[in-house]
Amino acid sequence: MTIIKKFDPDKKDTRQKFPKKYVVLGGITLFILILIEIWVSNTMVSFGEKLVSINNLKNTIKLENQILQNEIAKYSSLTNVATESSKLGFSKPESIQYIR
Repeated sequence: MTIIKKFDPDKKDTRQKFPKKYVVLGGITLFILILIEIWVSNTMVSFGEKLVSINNLKNTIKLENQILQNEIAKYSSLTNVATESSKLGFSKPESIQYIR
């Protein structure tokens, strides 16, 4: 007695195959994500450089502002105003007259 096994193409394979399209789709998605990561890194580096330059400019302007405030305080002090007014010929009033 011989056993002959027939080839049935109608029967489906019991193993589940992972479709190729999912592998390709995953690869394309990974490639796009890598490109986005590179673009974000480059953008952040350029923004960091701009932030540093703006911060340096801010510190310079604060220092200049402090210097100008010191000069304003020096020139508007009472002793300086009194000496400058005496150089221009102003003097203290001897008597004050009020008009009603």
